[in-house]
Amino acid sequence: MSAIHELTPSLTCVISAGVDLADRQALLDLFARSSPRTRRDRFHHALSVFPASYLDDILTGRQFAVAARDACHPENFGKVFGLASAAPVEPGTAEFAVWVDDAWQGRGVGSLLTRAILEQLARSGVRTAIGIVEPGNLAVRRMIQRIAPQYSIRAEADVLVISVPLAL
Repeated sequence: MSAIHELTPSLTCVISAGVDLADRQALLDLFARSSPRTRRDRFHHALSVFPASYLDDILTGRQFAVAARDACHPENFGKVFGLASAAPVEPGTAEFAVWVDDAWQGRGVGSLLTRAILEQLARSGVRTAIGIVEPGNLAVRRMIQRIAPQYSIRAEADVLVISVPLAL
């Protein structure tokens, strides 16, 4: 799946596309560029190393995954600056997560990736997508409200669980 999107004047266009084994270093670089706060928001822990099993799952297709890449600027062409992934958790339900490079946050990349992964899940027959969010991550909650207004949210332990019904 590839599509060029115009997001903002400062981000002329990106392409969202699948992820494969050739993207290993690009994803490791994304992790290295991410601040401790971004890593905590994505992984719910202060990680210093990219989780190997997660990396393998997205690179080998055991999880759904789409990446945001620069498609316009020669110096950054193809650079991965965002990732959305999803894994089945029970029949008809998958857990999704979105991760955006600090420098690209607030420019629509998270919305692009969230829409792409939710569309991919719906096409594959998933009826409900859930996302785990840190309670203080207001930006993600606002984004979900914009793109999936039919969502519901519940507190569970020290996180929020967002549930998005998907149309087939």
